Amino acid sequence: MTTTPAPPLADPSRVRRARPVAVVLVLDALLHLYWSTGARWPAPDERTLSMAVLGTPVSFAPRIVLPLAATLLVAAAVVHFSAVTGHRLLRAGTLMVATGLLIRALAGAVWVFGVGVEPGSAFFWLNLLLYTPLCVVLGLLCVSTVPVRRPWRRAAAVGTPLALIAVLLFGAYGYRPAAAPAQALEPGSRFVDTPLARFHYVTAGTGTPVVLLAPGASSTFAWREQVAELARDHTVFAVDLPGNGRTTLHDLPFRYDLDGMTTAIGTFLDAVGVPRAALAGNSWSGGFALAFAQRRPERVDRLLLLAPSGLDERDPLLWELMKPPVLGELITNLGADRASLAAGLRSTYFANPDRVTEEVVDAMWVPGTVPANMRATYELERGLDWSITEAALGRVRLPVQVIWGAQDQVLPVAQASRFGALLPEAEVHVLDGCGHALTVDCAERVTTLMSGFLRGR
Repeated sequence: MTTTPAPPLADPSRVRRARPVAVVLVLDALLHLYWSTGARWPAPDERTLSMAVLGTPVSFAPRIVLPLAATLLVAAAVVHFSAVTGHRLLRAGTLMVATGLLIRALAGAVWVFGVGVEPGSAFFWLNLLLYTPLCVVLGLLCVSTVPVRRPWRRAAAVGTPLALIAVLLFGAYGYRPAAAPAQALEPGSRFVDTPLARFHYVTAGTGTPVVLLAPGASSTFAWREQVAELARDHTVFAVDLPGNGRTTLHDLPFRYDLDGMTTAIGTFLDAVGVPRAALAGNSWSGGFALAFAQRRPERVDRLLLLAPSGLDERDPLLWELMKPPVLGELITNLGADRASLAAGLRSTYFANPDRVTEEVVDAMWVPGTVPANMRATYELERGLDWSITEAALGRVRLPVQVIWGAQDQVLPVAQASRFGALLPEAEVHVLDGCGHALTVDCAERVTTLMSGFLRGR
């Protein structure tokens, strides 16, 4: 006859070691519950709080912080009752808590050296002096409260996930993709220096000004078909904003959010002497054009929005995964591979894969291997709050053209009708057989629509 071994009796020393872990987790949970009420102490606003606590902009809405508070309370209970009862499941749970704490400590050890965070920021110092040391101490205390007959099992339970996380951290912060070879400048390329940045732009033609903002994470190359055609009647500027193409920042603390990107647009217009213009953008840059028109309506006479961001909707899963620290850096590094980019363009961004020529791939790939542009990609994904632009759509009192590809796999075509309904003076065109990269995928039809809209001035 066999009997199940009774759980080990409570060891007062294990209970004493578990107590500070449980107390800190409960205090952290209470702080999250406090933030769920809308309070933002000790910071003046949500963004400042998020940047100090997490080092990245994250919502502190109840739907975000309440589950975190519940998780922390459960973890505290698991650690405490594991030490008291020695139950096998609770011991396993305590090792999971210990692993989570040590993973955070491992990430913090990377950030201590200023990798992936802004040195000297509030988060940098909090991570250095509080978060990382505390996670190390609490994680080791957790491990010490779990009695095991074979110590190697405890080491394996904690060490295996730590080793995997170490590999992920190396992929995010240690690995750097090879830089792509430099490309020749496009015809009409120029540079203009400002205190904010050295802007690269392409210009052609004479007449009323039209400013084309480089799409998403691309460059001015994406507008080359439109530049050539629109220059027949207009002075056309295609510009790389910070994070795009060949533009380089002078203002290193620049924030990749709507305030930062709209400030950059205004700075460029001032630098090239354009007081008022028609403004066009595709994807993210369409959202930037929209946000600029909302903030500075006196400087925009028409908007041309090609499958733009601007609605408070979730991004595709891959882009949502770029929001958490470490994952965003890792995905960006892995995505800088030329073959991966070419496959993604053909499968996701273009409805006409034959348009993805070697020249197009190189034009998209080369700027994406510039370290500053790679950083901008995940920082923009974390920093852009499109609820601001959606809330102000009804106040955009100027002619707007919205163009969308019916086969768009990045931003659903259903969003086109929402823009049409919310923008008072919008005309909407949905193009069958077109994907998200409209300026290249369906260059002729897009150019014809844009030209006709601009002639209606």
